[in-house]
Parts: sequence; C-alpha cells; structure tokens
Amino acid sequence: MNNTVLERSEAFYAREIMGDAGALFPVHYPAAQHHCLRREDAHIPVIESGVYKGEPLYKFVVREDTGRVVGLHSGKYPEVDGYQMLADMADMMFPLSTTSCTLWGAGERVAVTQQLSDSIDLGGGDTIQSHLVWISSLDGSWSTSVYDMQSRFFCQNQLVGKALLKVRHTKNHDEIFEMKATIVKQAAEQALAWQGKALMLKQQPMIDSEFYELTSQLLPFEDHMSTRKENSINEARGSMRRRWFEEKEQWGEGNGWLAWNAIQGAEQHTVNAGRNRDKAKSLQKALEGKTPLANKAMSLILAQ
Repeated sequence: MNNTVLERSEAFYAREIMGDAGALFPVHYPAAQHHCLRREDAHIPVIESGVYKGEPLYKFVVREDTGRVVGLHSGKYPEVDGYQMLADMADMMFPLSTTSCTLWGAGERVAVTQQLSDSIDLGGGDTIQSHLVWISSLDGSWSTSVYDMQSRFFCQNQLVGKALLKVRHTKNHDEIFEMKATIVKQAAEQALAWQGKALMLKQQPMIDSEFYELTSQLLPFEDHMSTRKENSINEARGSMRRRWFEEKEQWGEGNGWLAWNAIQGAEQHTVNAGRNRDKAKSLQKALEGKTPLANKAMSLILAQ
C-alpha cells in the first residue's frame, strides 16, 4: 500500500495537517479469534490468570473507517484512540508549528514534523533549521517519541538526530511544561552540536580526487559482485558526485562539510528513497538510524 506524505510551506496545527493526511481515523480493538480444525465455530483464546484474566489473549487494531487491520497485540496492550493523543500533545506543546505529516501504509505508523525557532546561518547563507519529528505507531513498531531534526535549506537534506524523549499522554500542565522544556533544551543542544560539526568539517579542504577516494571507501567494488550490485553502487556513486559538484557550484571550493552533505543527500534522496524516490521510506530509515553511508563518511572525514 502506498505511503502518504503531506507537506506544507506554512505552519499549521498538527490536528489540521494530520486530518488532511488522513491520519486521525478512529480505531477499535476486536478480540483475535481462530477456527479449530475440528470445529466450525470461532474460538477466542483468553488470558487464564493474573490481572487480565478472562481478557482476550490477542487483539487486533482495526480502522473503523476502512476495516483495515493496522496492528495485532497481546490482550494486555493498552488501547489508545488512534493518533489523537499525538495530535493533542504536539498542539499543546507547540501550536501552529506543524509543517508535514507522513503516514505509512494503511496507517500502521505516523510521523509529524514541527518547525522550531529561527534558522542557524553556518556562514555565507548556508542555513539549517531546527525541527521536531513526533512518531507513533499502531502496530507496535514505534513507541510515541520525539526526535530532533535539522533541515538544510540548500539541498533539503534532513539531518535526523536522536530521540529526545518518549511521550507520556497527560493533561497535567506541570508535566506538559516539563516535557516541553526538556524537548526545547535538548533540541537547542542538538542544533548547536550540528553547528559545531559543520564548522569543523568546513575547516577541512577537499579536492575532487579526495572526494572520489572517499566514495570508493564508502562503496567499494568487490570480487565476484553481481551486475545488479555493481549497477547499484555506480548509481549511488554517481548521485554522490553530482551532488558534490552542485555543492561546489553553490558554495565554492570543496571542503568536508560539502562532501558530507553530498554523501548524506545521495543516501537520503537516492539510496534510501529507492527508485520511486519515496520520501516516507527515506524518513523511516533516517528515524531508525539506517544511514550507514552518512555515519561512516562523517567518521572518515573527521579522521583526516
């Protein structure tokens, strides 16, 4: 099933954008049942002891609007009202700051992006903007969490950081204020950390031959490699080199910061996005830390 990516140039309430993306659907939790081989009637296994005795052993998460199953859990799994809680928490903490919503598949997972504070100028007009990414799932693959993300204006690269905290559903104003303060503080620290990395990388000059060697280290050819794998490596290397020349054309002589962005951008927009250039697929891999090329490139450049 196709993923849904809704992006806006201006900030809105999370509930508005999530609603337009189709992410605020109602759900219910029917008991999981099965048919025994020697019986025609359905059987619902139950928990046989403890606090949840008599409750279904397993239960589905089903969309009420489409009837699609979006999750299967233990009978002890807490029931939530879809993604309503995420919309409420995002809007209570940072109203009128949501710029995008990504919905995976039939609604198994969701991500909401919010824009924070002013942009940071790294010099010469090369700027990054701080964002938050709220994530949640109904299939159990993601807990409700908040990540920091820096977006670079020039190439639209998304620099996803670490999870800032796991979100608790509460209406207690003191708890909300505490969580908001923690998020803002850690997001600001991450933005400054990225600024520091960028300045260090900018101080390392790099010429074309050094960048080519870097791409060869990241994506080496091996003996007895399949034609398909060779083509994949050539495509990724080609994307990296195109982005390298675009970076230099915009910002001047090559350096480590331009090199890292060329590699990170190729991984985000080409390698991780696949042939269909699926933004949702690329964002999912970034959130799950599946960016080995960018990570290794950072280490190799800083080690020079």
